[in-house]
Amino acid sequence: ELEENYPIAHYRGGKAPVPGRVERPEDGFKYDVFLSYRGQDPDKTWVRKTLYPRLKAEGYKVCLDAVDFRLGEPVIHEMERAVTESRYTMAVLTPAYLKSNFTDFENVIAQHLGLEQSRRRFLGLLREPCTPRLGIRALYYLDMTDDDEFDLGIARLVTQLCESPESNPAY
Repeated sequence: ELEENYPIAHYRGGKAPVPGRVERPEDGFKYDVFLSYRGQDPDKTWVRKTLYPRLKAEGYKVCLDAVDFRLGEPVIHEMERAVTESRYTMAVLTPAYLKSNFTDFENVIAQHLGLEQSRRRFLGLLREPCTPRLGIRALYYLDMTDDDEFDLGIARLVTQLCESPESNPAY
């Protein structure tokens, strides 16, 4: 039973999260997380129909390009805004993600901003087996390659997103 209940028992000293109600750190971020992903299928469908709705249902403010990027603005400015206004930038890592210059820009600026601020603001989520560049491989990232373990992965993610990047040691 411990193995089955571990995500709930581990979260906030045994208190289960209340869906739709998130206790956020008072750190002034507009979004809890910006989802950086490849805007082509299958990545796009999984992010928009599985990950994004689940995080929203858990009560998180999620920045998603298709919803939050302002029309008529230069896309590169919107990417920068998404990174700077979000507590975390989460890269959904797949082989297609690694081939995109746009996603590379998003994760590079998120990591650079983290270095400038001495905060860990970049998170990796491994969706499909791939070999990210060394800077990403050096970080511990969430393995969500097995759909049967989606709920376990979300429980870990929920715990992380409730923490301020300042509570993590500096780079």
